[in-house]
Amino acid sequence: MIVRLRSVRHKLLLMVLAANFCTLVAAGSALLYHDLMEDRQKTVSALTTLSNILGQGSVTALEFDDPKTANESLGLLRADPNIIAAAIYTAKGALFAEYVRDKGQANVIPAAPGIESFRFDGSELAGFRRINGSKEIGTVYVKQSYNLSQWLQSYLIILGGVLLGSLALGLIVSSWLQHWISGPIHAVSNVARQVMAKRDYHLRAVKSTEDEIGQLADAFNGMLQTLEHEIAERSTAESEVRTLNVELEQRVTKRTTELQIANQALSTRTDEAEAANRAKADFLANMSHEIRTPMNAILGLAYLLDQRDLEGDAPQLVKKIRNAGRSLQSIINDILDFSKIEAGRLEIEHVPFQLADVLDNLASIMGANAGDKDLELVIAPALDIGGQLLGDALRVEQVLINLTGNAIKFTDHGVVEVGLSLVAKDDKIATLRFSVRDTGIGIPLEKQTQIFSAFAQADTSTTRRFGGTGLGLAICRHLVTKMGGEIGVLSEPGRGSEFWFTIPLEWIAAKEYVPATLAHLDILVTDDSEIARENLALTAKSIGWMPNKAESGEVAMKQIRTRLDNNHRAYDVLLLDWKMPGMDGLATAKAIRGAFRDNSSPILLMVTAFSQEELHKQPDIDLVDGVLSKPVTSSSLYNGVAEALRRRGHHNDVRLRVPHKGKRLPGVRVLVVDDSDINCEVASRILEADGAVVTLASNGKAAIDWLHANPKAVDIVLMDVQMPVMDGYETTLEMRKSLQLADLPVIALTAGAFKAQQDAAQKAGMNAFVAKPFNVEELIAIIQRLAHCQPEVVAADNAEGEVRNEAAISTIEDLPGIAIARGLKVWNDLAAYKKFLGKFADDYADCARRLKAFHTQNDHVAAAALAHKLKGAAGNMALTEVAQFASEVEAIAGSAGDPSMALDRLQSAIDIALASISLFTTEETGQRAGQPVVTDKKQAAPLLAELLQALDSDNPDQAEPILDALARSLSPNVLLPLRTCIDNFDFRGAETIARQIAADLLIEE
Repeated sequence: MIVRLRSVRHKLLLMVLAANFCTLVAAGSALLYHDLMEDRQKTVSALTTLSNILGQGSVTALEFDDPKTANESLGLLRADPNIIAAAIYTAKGALFAEYVRDKGQANVIPAAPGIESFRFDGSELAGFRRINGSKEIGTVYVKQSYNLSQWLQSYLIILGGVLLGSLALGLIVSSWLQHWISGPIHAVSNVARQVMAKRDYHLRAVKSTEDEIGQLADAFNGMLQTLEHEIAERSTAESEVRTLNVELEQRVTKRTTELQIANQALSTRTDEAEAANRAKADFLANMSHEIRTPMNAILGLAYLLDQRDLEGDAPQLVKKIRNAGRSLQSIINDILDFSKIEAGRLEIEHVPFQLADVLDNLASIMGANAGDKDLELVIAPALDIGGQLLGDALRVEQVLINLTGNAIKFTDHGVVEVGLSLVAKDDKIATLRFSVRDTGIGIPLEKQTQIFSAFAQADTSTTRRFGGTGLGLAICRHLVTKMGGEIGVLSEPGRGSEFWFTIPLEWIAAKEYVPATLAHLDILVTDDSEIARENLALTAKSIGWMPNKAESGEVAMKQIRTRLDNNHRAYDVLLLDWKMPGMDGLATAKAIRGAFRDNSSPILLMVTAFSQEELHKQPDIDLVDGVLSKPVTSSSLYNGVAEALRRRGHHNDVRLRVPHKGKRLPGVRVLVVDDSDINCEVASRILEADGAVVTLASNGKAAIDWLHANPKAVDIVLMDVQMPVMDGYETTLEMRKSLQLADLPVIALTAGAFKAQQDAAQKAGMNAFVAKPFNVEELIAIIQRLAHCQPEVVAADNAEGEVRNEAAISTIEDLPGIAIARGLKVWNDLAAYKKFLGKFADDYADCARRLKAFHTQNDHVAAAALAHKLKGAAGNMALTEVAQFASEVEAIAGSAGDPSMALDRLQSAIDIALASISLFTTEETGQRAGQPVVTDKKQAAPLLAELLQALDSDNPDQAEPILDALARSLSPNVLLPLRTCIDNFDFRGAETIARQIAADLLIEE
């Protein structure tokens, strides 16, 4: 309990009492200690005297050996009640006489005398004293009771009375003296309370002392006087303000009337300006869309012409048409983006993307632009931030393309370098800095502040000399700002420019991927340009390869010969710049091939910034394994080396396996557990083609039931990881635990290839891991290893026939969205492949709609599961874009993000794939690709009417749900042109197609 004292008087009394109490307690404690010591000393002195008397009285008894007399002398001690016991010992220490007050006590008398001394032992005092005659003749022992508690109790009663009396006296004296201090303070306090209660600032406190309290009273009175003066002045001012308020209200009323009239006129003009601005933005958007549609047709027709064998100067004219069309299309795109920015309709996506893909697209687009100029285009490799970026990859790429395109346009010769660095990184955000540096004309300092404004250019002659609208940098500034970043420029006229921008991007830690087999290559980079040489080495290093550098063909040959002379391993890959002074790339390649007479010659890739057509016309071009166009990115370098290795390995593979094309899994009994019919069919066809006996189960529970009934009827199990009812991990654990099938090999199957999934499979007791889509050779090799089976050997003529069949299948060209050649490598049966492509179309045509429904219901688990299943099925069917976008949707669903834009891309990929499937599966039956297939004509008719109304509003958002509904009534290849027109904002073309469909179905509008 805390007691709060609000009175100064009480506080003073408490301080005095506390001080007195502490002083008295200290003094009493000291006195108590002194008296206690003195009492103990007196007791010891009295007992010593008594011992001396007993000793002198016992001398005669000891000398004459008369113990009776000695006992009688000790018996006289009974008169003293404090004596407990006494004894006399002879000089030899023998007990001579003794006295004990209480005969019942035992061991009171020591058996032998001790050291001459007295000591307190609890409530007793005992000691020994020597008896001296002519010599020491004995010892006296005396024990006395010492009642300290009784003495202490009496003493404390007296001391407590004195303490209480002193405190009472101090209280009386301090109560009388404290008025000298508390009285003046109470006087000032009373005046303060009166001032607060009455609001009377004329009151004054009486000053009664000249000390600090008197000074307090003077200060308080001065404060009251100041307040009184200020209140008087404030009252005067308030009176004046009230007068002014009346005048101001009259003026405000008059001015308000005038402002209302002006605001009404201004509002009218503002509405007119906004309407004009909206009309301008709508006009720009509509016109750019209207122009874009015929431009797409022009570019498409020009492309088709370019693919034909034209005579004379027609190829050059077609090329000029395509270049002019692309320039015009770029201008239209700038106008459209700027109109979106002004209308506030520009949106930024937030989806996972790979930075390497952005840089690859940049390299492929800008490489063509720089091909006709004497300049070096260098693009830095993508950074490894330890995870996957989330953002708008298309917008980042758009800014880089714009800045790089400007750098190439304003640089006649020299270098254009795209740089990339990590500015900052934490657990969620990674801030990247992109830069585009050139050695072009540069920008004056006074123009640099205006360069990012719309329609602004560095010089008025720029438009005439270089072309352009002046919108590109303004759009870049808006895009970078919209993404939360900054953009700027560093430039000096005549020495080039560096445009840079920084953007913060969210990132998520990447799951570890399975290590690539193409790793740790030893390569030699040969280029006379130091910048290009360093960038190629840095790009190779980012892949995990070990780069070496040479500045010319002669130096490269010297390094190669040194390695050969020292019996060191030769380089795995050589990157040779084509046009170098002295020994150029082709001459160097010829010398290298001459140095390696056997099959150990390294892979030679020619790197060029010039036209590949001209390079392919050179006589020694067959000496190289491939050609890479500058700028070389990590992806293009990796793919180039991988393709060269594949081509080398392909010929050897065909040559070696011709006599061994028998059944590689003869009689192996395989249980395939997968909930996807397509995946089951893929696995069964692959395995049965190599002699395996396949049993299918649709989920883990069905597999457990089958194994329980047939425990000895299987040699190996292929187990899908994600399945309904019972997943692969749980099924494997149940097999190992309940069915006692610890030795049965289990191979995990999944559409993901993450290290975490491999770890989970191993923990569940699975023996191996295979990613979908299947790598057939890898799957067969793993089954052979785990099932301990040996392949059959067939005759060479049968094998050659199978090789010829494979060659015939490989001549089929890919279609949009379907990598047919890759799919047939898995299926090895054209008819079956077509059949299950059709089944995929039936099963997954509405998959994007179902995913949207799951997203609307916030059922992210179901969405991720469906996307995973779609990814696996599409991968096995070689539907690459569908598998890619399904993987993107799965990643977003797993992180509970917004998949809207990803679902739109997935829907577009599915539509393209379905159209290609329809064309591929019906081309042999002679069906007309454009003929609608209607399942419900009554349902299609009103939907087409609604679609025409939506198209009339020029709003794609209204048309999309109607197209989704029509997908259930019309074949995908019919809807594809409709979707293409709407995606390109060609609403009039879409109306024409919709009316044609209605006419084909005999539907009246």
